[in-house]
Amino acid sequence: MPPPSSSTAPSLSDVAADTVRAQPAPAGGVTMKRVAAELGVSVTTISKVLNNHADIGEATRQRVLAKVEELGYRRNAVARSLTLRRTHTLGVIVSDLMHSFFVEVVAAIEASLCSRGYGLLLCNLGEDPAKERWQLEMLLERQVDGVILASANAQKNGDLLRSLQDQGKGLVLIDRDDHQGLRCHRVVTDDERVGRLATSHLVALGHQRIAHLSGPRLVHARRRHRGYLASMRQGGLAVDGRWVVEAGFVEQDGYDAARRLLARAPEVTAIFAVSDPAAIGAMKAAWDLGLRVPEDIAVVGAGDIAHGDLLRVPLTTVSWSRDDLGREAARLIIDQIEAHPDGPFHRVVVPPSLRVRASCGATADDEPSARPAIV
Repeated sequence: MPPPSSSTAPSLSDVAADTVRAQPAPAGGVTMKRVAAELGVSVTTISKVLNNHADIGEATRQRVLAKVEELGYRRNAVARSLTLRRTHTLGVIVSDLMHSFFVEVVAAIEASLCSRGYGLLLCNLGEDPAKERWQLEMLLERQVDGVILASANAQKNGDLLRSLQDQGKGLVLIDRDDHQGLRCHRVVTDDERVGRLATSHLVALGHQRIAHLSGPRLVHARRRHRGYLASMRQGGLAVDGRWVVEAGFVEQDGYDAARRLLARAPEVTAIFAVSDPAAIGAMKAAWDLGLRVPEDIAVVGAGDIAHGDLLRVPLTTVSWSRDDLGREAARLIIDQIEAHPDGPFHRVVVPPSLRVRASCGATADDEPSARPAIV
């Protein structure tokens, strides 16, 4: 008999049904059919309970779940994904897992999604924009239901993100606010205010020659730079071009940038670094040059890295809730996948606040009087 023509090829639902039949019985030989037979209900009812359909009464739901637990039934994930066209797996791409900031964000995402039955595929960019594209492609190949992304690349990969959306996948951008033309959920902080809080605090402490170690050409780094410039203007201070040095987000970036800064502008008395790791690198550079922190040079970072209060000189920083970032990202992607695939899309802003420690030369008691009004 000749093979069937393409016009009679099996549909996805046919393949799913065949897959269910072809799979070996779950542990203990328990099948969905056996669960249904023992309860005197249909296999469809069992399926609806296991897939959280709303048209099943609570009493029936509890009976089914109790029997499933009693018999030790386990669903076949492959067959289920073919039937539902979902894998209940989400991709999370973060910029740097060496930075405790993102570890805490991922922990909050995982806690929220685990309770909804979703697993995570976690990818780490290491702040390497070149890795982002193949990680997105890998997640698409694995048929994830959506992606939560802290992008390290502001200029590229928009085509892959749009392709992901065209395939009905969820997308939430977190912390990084790039790809401005892309309609999607975003969970960020007010990065211009981050720059204002850090710089205005140093101005209020009497510093006039305040430098900025800026980040790469990403939107949130540019906004922190704008906040720095705005607070300098508000304080009536000019900005010498030598005081702004492009760095990056990791410790070595901050170290190298601070060495360049202090070689060409030794008059600087304070530094606002784009991130806490960069600020820690700046402090190490100052110490290697024989300077004291904060007596000779004050340092403020951003991100409130874990154990920043336990450093040799505890780090003053601008903080915002990593738990809120993670929980909101999880909430929005689940809403998009399960309820509102076409929007509306929301922008959630987690507010920042100053954390005063020893590296700025002040104490926490100085914080209320030193903190400027932010508009």
